Amino acid sequence: MAASATGLLAALGDMPLFSGVPEESLLKLADDFQEFSVLEGRIIVEQGEESRDFYVVLSGGVIGLLITEGGRQVSFTEMGAGRYFGELSALDGSPRSITVSASERSRIARLNNDAFQDWLEREPRILRNIAIDLAARTRVLNERVIGLIVHDVETRVRMLLVRLAQEREQLIPEGVIHPAPTHEQMATYVGANREAVSRVVARLSKEGVITSKRQKVIIHRVGDLLEGL
Repeated sequence: MAASATGLLAALGDMPLFSGVPEESLLKLADDFQEFSVLEGRIIVEQGEESRDFYVVLSGGVIGLLITEGGRQVSFTEMGAGRYFGELSALDGSPRSITVSASERSRIARLNNDAFQDWLEREPRILRNIAIDLAARTRVLNERVIGLIVHDVETRVRMLLVRLAQEREQLIPEGVIHPAPTHEQMATYVGANREAVSRVVARLSKEGVITSKRQKVIIHRVGDLLEGL
């Protein structure tokens, strides 16, 4: 087996999506995927397009953006190695609901829709794993929608910083979020403009709660960052 095929097989085997799928089936599944590389900023799927392929992230990362009717970009989700996207259109045949682009140089594997549908029938575990993951993501999305409705920009920014720190196990005094999103990226995620986010970050920095540097945020006072959340 070629080195690239071996790496793809290992990556698929480590994904919760394929938990419970026999190794023999994974070997055949890996053969159906097509690998390709994308540079940072490259669009992989575009909101509204009529495509049905399914994708997994092998290395690097991607970001999903929702484009409003007014042309405003809202950060919908971020996905790193081991995550997947394109499942909604692959399942129901509807146009793409979000635009997905590479947030860094990435390696992606694509499964065409015919093969995707075939594998759902051959290995029902995959469909079950997708359903479980969709349920978890829906809960997170519900919490985020509530946050956008009831919280002001400062609270939403602090909630974002807390979540990023927790994901990196850095919600501690002098914990470091690295790489940290830019103010523009924060704004798209919390549903605000960049200027409002910059004012919040500047205020938190002035008060000594955090220090914001290029691609890095240092948390000094965890209690103050968490206050009121």
